[in-house]
Amino acid sequence: MTKRLTRVERREQTRVELVEAAIGLFAAHGVSSVSVEAVAEEAGYSRGAYHSNFSGRDELLAAVVQVVVSDLGAELRQRTDAEERAIAKLSEYIRTFAAYCAREPGRTRALVAVVSHRTTAGGPDYDSMVDESLGDLIAIFEQGQESGEMRRFDRVVMARLLRRALDGEAVRIAAEGAASAVADELVANFVHATRA
Repeated sequence: MTKRLTRVERREQTRVELVEAAIGLFAAHGVSSVSVEAVAEEAGYSRGAYHSNFSGRDELLAAVVQVVVSDLGAELRQRTDAEERAIAKLSEYIRTFAAYCAREPGRTRALVAVVSHRTTAGGPDYDSMVDESLGDLIAIFEQGQESGEMRRFDRVVMARLLRRALDGEAVRIAAEGAASAVADELVANFVHATRA
């Protein structure tokens, strides 16, 4: 016997389905060309269901980012936490990010589409949008400097440089599946740039 969902559970399921529909559409068509109606229709709902779950487009965009970043962030933390040394953590961070992009090309393209749209549509600039994601990288660099594995450098600047490099290669990895080659090159460059 199938358990009946409560009203709250049904609403949450609808919201999840709308976000997943948006991810697929944004990955395929970008953000600007996707309407509210298209998202609702793709998920199998009416426009009203969309408006019952999201106060506007910005809330949907934030939900898409949250879903992808939560998945990726958990994987990055799990893989980097398994390493003890900072250089190994840095390498694993880069390799895990690249592998995620190759394994989840739709989510990767959707995330890049949202970030690009928000940046060009007068929303927060790129740096302010990614500042929250820099914490893990800054912590790796701090550990490396404190242990003597890494030279002294501005950790925020280096984290932003790496974030830009990763984000710049994300769509290419998603399209071509070149995760290993891209990761190898980024690891070589950032280990060289940071090592003591």
